[in-house]
Parts: sequence; C-alpha cells; structure tokens
Amino acid sequence: MPPASLRRIALLLAIAIPATALAWYRLHTVARSRNVPPDSSVERPQRDGPRPPDTGKRNAWQQLIGSNFAGDQACVECHPAASEAHQRSGHSHTLTAMQETPLASELVALGSYEDPLRDQRFRFAWQQNRLTVQTGDEPAVPVTWLLGSGTHAQTPIAIDQPTQTGIEMRWSVFPEGQGLGLTPDHEAFQHAAAGTAECYGRPMQASDLRACLGCHTTLTPPEPLPVERDLIVANVGCERCHGPRKKHVVLARLGRAAEAPPLVRYQTAESYMKACSQCHRDQDSIDPASQPHERVRFQPYGLQKSRCYLEAEGRMTCSTCHDPHDTVSHDRSRYIEQCQSCHQQAAASRCTAQPQGDCIACHMPAVPWTSGIAFHDHWIRVRPQPSPGQVTASQATASPHPPAETSVLPEAMLRGKDAPADRENR
Repeated sequence: MPPASLRRIALLLAIAIPATALAWYRLHTVARSRNVPPDSSVERPQRDGPRPPDTGKRNAWQQLIGSNFAGDQACVECHPAASEAHQRSGHSHTLTAMQETPLASELVALGSYEDPLRDQRFRFAWQQNRLTVQTGDEPAVPVTWLLGSGTHAQTPIAIDQPTQTGIEMRWSVFPEGQGLGLTPDHEAFQHAAAGTAECYGRPMQASDLRACLGCHTTLTPPEPLPVERDLIVANVGCERCHGPRKKHVVLARLGRAAEAPPLVRYQTAESYMKACSQCHRDQDSIDPASQPHERVRFQPYGLQKSRCYLEAEGRMTCSTCHDPHDTVSHDRSRYIEQCQSCHQQAAASRCTAQPQGDCIACHMPAVPWTSGIAFHDHWIRVRPQPSPGQVTASQATASPHPPAETSVLPEAMLRGKDAPADRENR
C-alpha cells in the first residue's frame, strides 16, 4: 500500500451478539493527509434533510458497545493509579461535543472573529442549542466537535450528517491566553470559492473525516453507519489500547478477573510502537512529500530512524521514556537520566561536548512546526550545530489543558474585542 494513502488497521471484535446483530470490523485509519490544495472545489453539502436511519444496524452496533465495552470509569475500581494518570493525559479529553465546551459560550459572547489572512469575519451564535458559525452571506454551519486536548491547540469540526462529509474549521483556540488563531496548516488556504466548504475551512471527505475522528476516539462505527455522537466512544480511553473489557470487569467483581485476560497484549517493543504509530505515525504512514520540520510531529517515525533505537535490539520503544497512561512529563532530568542509563556505562560512551549537559537540547531539540507550536525531534542524533529555527526548552514547554471551569479565551476577547490579526507576533 502506498505510504501516502490512508492506512487502515482492522481490529476484529470477534464477539458474539444476538442473531439480529452484525459482526463488524473496527477500522483504525492511521494516516491523515492535511495537504488539500487551496483551489479545492469541494462544494458545500446540500442540507436536504437527515440521512434515513438504519435502525437495525444502529441498534446492533449500540448493543455491541453496551455489551462489550465497560468504559473508563469501570477501570478505576482496580486500577486507580493508572486511571488517575489517564485523566491527566491528553488522550482522556481529546474529543468533546462542541455545545458542551466552555468555549462555545465564550465564542457566542465574543460575537465574531476576523480571519488574519482573508477579508472575512466569522460570526458565532446559538441556534437550536447548537453553536453555529457564519461568514458573509453563506449559510450558517453547526459546529459538531472540538478536537484536541488543548496542549497545543483545539480545532472544531463540522459534520454534515446527510453526506458524512466535514469541515475542519479555519479557526482554532490556543493555550495560555492566546485565544483564537488560524488553524495550523491553514496558512496555505488563502482563497475560498463562494458557496463551497472552503469558506469555513478545510473540506473533509467522508474517509478523511473518519480518519480524523479515528485518532480521537476509542471506537467509531464502520460504514455504512454514520459518525454520530451516540454511535462512537469519544476520547482515547483504556479500551482503545487494551480492547473491550466488559467481560473482564464483570468477572473481576466476582474475583475471577484472570478468566478474562487482556485481548490486546504488548509483549514486545515493536508492538508498543505499532500501537502508538496508529495515530502518531511512523515511516509507513507519513506523507513522503512532507518537509523535515513537519515530520517532527511524528515521534515514532523519528525514533525508528535513531541509532539508539536501531541498536537497542528490540528494547527501546515509546514507553521507555513516556508513561503511556499519563500526560507527557516536562521533567527534563528524568529524560536525561534515561539517556545516561545507557550512555554513562563507560567513559567512551559519554558525551565529549558536554558530559553533564542537557542531552535533549543537543540531540532532540524542539523544532517549530507552525502557529508557534514546536515538537521535540525524536530522531536522536549528533547535530554539529543547532537546527535552523531551533527553539529553547522553555519555548517548547507545553501548557496543560485548560480546566473546564476556567475561561478559554483571553479576557480582552471576552469583552468584545477581536483577536489580533497577527497572533504569532503578540
């Protein structure tokens, strides 16, 4: 399969359900191309009424979820530490219905947002208990989901149910009081044809939409079922990586947990890496036309090119340095200690440039991507000089997800002022 195409990994549920139910394959779409040409001519879907429901298939899918998936809360009883760590991670809050977010009400209070690159203003309003956005004389579009944990940015998407196509909105919200700004990668889309989805952002075909949501959910329905709120399990929960655990929970409460062992096991470093690569991408799922500064977002891709990884003989993987349950640690000393666990075994293995220095700053520098967002390059290697555009550790430190009870937008914006046109120069 060509690397640039969408890679799908089928997870066989293999669970018997009543005769009226169907056996489904869960499709995990891995690679998501954001390279939609600026002159795309995708037309806005015609909203000519809701898609006719297939009640039998919908009921079968919902019954499968209810019968086999326990939910994150069920794991707390026996795994409190892992569950608490997971709640701190971005995985646990990476997909939220837009109308349930604090941001929705704040956008309505803000009123509008002016695009920094186009002569265009987006107006926000409540309509039928949904946040809608409108620009010019274009029809108002209901905003469906808010994607992202808030560590780097949160981007809304709109889903047109009759066609199952979507729009990645042109505006996103950024952390640390930066407020609204241009959605990353949308700098190239400076022109929009009237009457098309481009007026609002990046058009998403049905396959692209499912690929996007596939990395922000535990479970999404297979086609032909539509992507709707009551048919998905939002956020990357425990059962995304460990498989459906309802039977395990039921037996555990009877003291018989061992009778339902994990359906998914990570017995090798490679199996760990493959699980993370489903969304964080590796050599097989990156766009071959992407630039080096774009590839730093994809940590498995970089790590697999590193000499550390290649010579570790299957002993190095993502969890060597990162707790897969918890949020990313910013304790630099922990990472340096991990490096020195191998590179301090003999004098010859020590860094000749700065033996007691910062391994990360030299060998895994933070590289700017776009919109003020930087990622540490996981291609660990000797660099004769700092990479162009390299940022300092303090500049690259990610901010935590804004608590639900706090304001997401800056106070000045909530007083009715628009976001500045040049967010990066604030």
